[in-house]
Amino acid sequence: MSRINDVIKKLSVAGATVLLVLMAAPAWAQSEAFSVSGDLTTIYTLGNAETAQMASSGKGDGAYTDQGEKNGYYISGNVIISYKPVSFLEGYFKMTATGRSGSFYEPLQLEALGKNDFGVSFDSVYGKVNVFDALSLNNLPVQALLKAGKYKTESSYFGRVSKYETESVLYMLKTANTYNYELELQYLHGREKPLISGAFTSNFKFDEAIPRLYDVDGSVSKHGLPVMGKYAPSLFASLKLHDINITGNPLSAEALYVLNGANIYSGHSLGFAARYTVDAAPSVSVPVGFSVGWFEKNIDVLSGTASIAQANATTNFRNTLAAGFGAGLRLTSGDIEVSANLAGAYYGIEHIYRDPLSIISLSIDAQCTYKNRFLFGAGFVAGTLADALWQTAPGVSSNDDNYSFTFTLAENYGFEVYAGVKFVNNGRFIVGFNTNKGLTMNTTLESRADGQIKYRQLDTSNPSNDIFETSGLFFKFVMTF
Repeated sequence: MSRINDVIKKLSVAGATVLLVLMAAPAWAQSEAFSVSGDLTTIYTLGNAETAQMASSGKGDGAYTDQGEKNGYYISGNVIISYKPVSFLEGYFKMTATGRSGSFYEPLQLEALGKNDFGVSFDSVYGKVNVFDALSLNNLPVQALLKAGKYKTESSYFGRVSKYETESVLYMLKTANTYNYELELQYLHGREKPLISGAFTSNFKFDEAIPRLYDVDGSVSKHGLPVMGKYAPSLFASLKLHDINITGNPLSAEALYVLNGANIYSGHSLGFAARYTVDAAPSVSVPVGFSVGWFEKNIDVLSGTASIAQANATTNFRNTLAAGFGAGLRLTSGDIEVSANLAGAYYGIEHIYRDPLSIISLSIDAQCTYKNRFLFGAGFVAGTLADALWQTAPGVSSNDDNYSFTFTLAENYGFEVYAGVKFVNNGRFIVGFNTNKGLTMNTTLESRADGQIKYRQLDTSNPSNDIFETSGLFFKFVMTF
């Protein structure tokens, strides 16, 4: 009862805070210096599982255990305030609150996202200044922007096309959401938005941003542990092309370099992504996206996790190569809008103690909207198209690692169907059903893995190993303002 009361109190505080912002918004909107926006997302899931699918009680957040909770939830609210007292200076504030069932870490399959009870926090707070405008050099074809505060820098995901985001393999090319500073140069070429931009971001602690970890070249017994008193820098550099006209169609691309990204001693990471959209007719377009990334060490790219915590440690991963490709169709005919996508990805994963692993995944999804009000959608994702054996490498002691597991399509696929109603452009209500097994638990359309409970799969080919899935009937409400 006390826990319920605590949650109610937090919800009351969050609600009061959002209400105050919304009440103040009309007054602020009278001035061009202020802008207020935000969103609210709620997802409630009626779980679909048998008692035999319970996991051990210590599995972690979001697991179906002897406590018997099968139903999941996800609630997220954001309020964004942008303040520009003068044209060349901007203050940005993003307040967020999230409540969710959470997820435990499962290598290659599931990102570790702890259970939350809707605590309110500032996700991002930063200031940005346009240097040349501040110096009254307004007619230059270039801009220099300085940015400092608490935020994270990541890919622009130009290669993302599908709703499943199967082809979007650059998720772990990012900085920590912490105190950073950034210099960005933009070439405008007579446009309001940049044609070409380049940026450099670094942690405020400079060369003491990330604790160094013992590597293979250190002591094996200390592998993955922090080196006391030793640190490393964290850097993010990007070069981007924005909507360049190629034969009458827009092309966007980015090249990225990250040093010790994802808030861990991850070494060097590289990424490239591009998106080209062909306008085949006034009501028909075909977007095509491609992404490729390489990650040196200590990141489980497939699950989206980087951690040194004992239960979530990813410090055995090495030299991951990931590539994705997606193509879509956007069609409008009268009152009907159709969006369909086909996407795939390849992951080549190396590990200190295990044989190299290759995973090829594929997804297809489609959504139809009628009169911009009623929508219907469905999708299928294959976590692996072929059996993939992951096992301890020859010559490795069983004391260090003793593992053998085969990922099969039958235990690593997902599907989702949903239907809903849109409320003009400010909200939608959706009812859907999904099942996601193994490698596809992170890959959804309208549902979310961290808002659903995870159950043990039954009748698997590897009965000595726990293989998990999410499944249930979900209700989703989204509001934007």
